[in-house]
Amino acid sequence: MAAYIFRRLVSTIAVMAMVGIFVFLLLRLAPGDPAAMIAGRNASPRVIAAIREQLGLNDPMPVQFLRWALGILKGDFGTSIFSGRPVIELISQRLEPTLSLSTLTMILSGTVGVSFGILAAWRTGGFIDRFLAAFSALGYSVPVFVIGYFLIYFFAIRTHWLPVQE
Repeated sequence: MAAYIFRRLVSTIAVMAMVGIFVFLLLRLAPGDPAAMIAGRNASPRVIAAIREQLGLNDPMPVQFLRWALGILKGDFGTSIFSGRPVIELISQRLEPTLSLSTLTMILSGTVGVSFGILAAWRTGGFIDRFLAAFSALGYSVPVFVIGYFLIYFFAIRTHWLPVQE
């Protein structure tokens, strides 16, 4: 059992490293210059060069990656280009509502899923079993954003049970 857990941990670390490399390369190879975005449209080349130096964008890619990865491991996610605030602060601002929504969703989906599973198992092969199987297949095949729009329409617009963001 310990060997299995060790193998899983090692594979998790390897996957996280590959995802980190992929995300870093995706961000760095994206079109546009982050320094030019920060400086604005009418910035002089001297200002852009100073920002590139300040951000360490003139360093070789492996050095930039190591600095980025070590910062992530330390909990330093950097500063937002758009707001100028620390990214960890922006994440922590939205963490509580996200956790409450995801917890409520897991409880609700678990309760409904187990209830439907018991109901389908109770009448195996019957109408309820076939209906619930079709309903779950439909639920898996419809994109999440379509279900989201339907739920917003039903619970916020039609029934007024939930407020609509303006």
